[in-house]
Amino acid sequence: MTLAVNEKTGLKERVHPFYKIPEVHQRNVNALRFDGQPRAVHTVPINNSLSLDFFIQTGKSDTLFVAFHGANMIDRNMYPRFERVQSLRKIAPALIAFADPTIMVDQSREMLLSWYLGGPGWDPMNEITKVIRKAIGKTGSRRVVFVGGSGGGYAALRASAMTPGSMAFVQAPQTSIARYIPHVVKTYFDVVWPGWSQEDLLKAFPERFDMVRHYQMKQPENFVYYMQSRSDPSHVENHYLPFKAVYGVRDDSGVSRSGRHKFVMYDGEVRGHGTILAHEFDFHLSEAMKFYESHSR
Repeated sequence: MTLAVNEKTGLKERVHPFYKIPEVHQRNVNALRFDGQPRAVHTVPINNSLSLDFFIQTGKSDTLFVAFHGANMIDRNMYPRFERVQSLRKIAPALIAFADPTIMVDQSREMLLSWYLGGPGWDPMNEITKVIRKAIGKTGSRRVVFVGGSGGGYAALRASAMTPGSMAFVQAPQTSIARYIPHVVKTYFDVVWPGWSQEDLLKAFPERFDMVRHYQMKQPENFVYYMQSRSDPSHVENHYLPFKAVYGVRDDSGVSRSGRHKFVMYDGEVRGHGTILAHEFDFHLSEAMKFYESHSR
């Protein structure tokens, strides 16, 4: 691997072998430099042998978009993986897409989903928050929109709850880890929390493992635009309805009494979970931004 030193930042760089754009090697999360490359992949050492990796473009913008990915595929189990970059980068001058470093805890690479949850003694959301704060300073953004579907939607709901005034724009997210596919949940806990009681952890830390309970208990001061396909019954029953019930919304679609949470049940052109067509995503993103901007002035 050939690394060169950027004379402006003093940081080592190379061309990323997969993404074919600059890859910047940051020293640590408390000394981030974003003044060397306007668009790049960054890698930051965290938690001993792990790194936090993210794509970022740092154009000036009123709104910073932050994207999280869902589960990796068995035949495309790569790290770092960035989602929604193609969907967002042309309309979002200020954009970050994070890879989930938790995935790399599993040396066997059999764990395909870990919700950006980290493990004992470390939570990548702490480092992610520091990156976002630095990016806000660089881009001048006053709004933050967290974007994610499925497992990435869970991370978006959690990150937005930690960021007052932000919005989570989520597509068929999980909202409670305990209500997701049992063997997927078990794999995460077996790999990342060996020797710990899964049941005890799920009950004890709703702010980490259960967004339904967390939003109900803490009532975070953020906004949520939640889109859910009607033909995805497990996510409707186990995730959409319980989260919607927190805000007393009884119809299939509706807005909470506070006006901060919009729930949209729609008929997806592709049935089931996980496939949202580009025009569906773009339409709902436009609607979400209208909703957010009208309430966050």
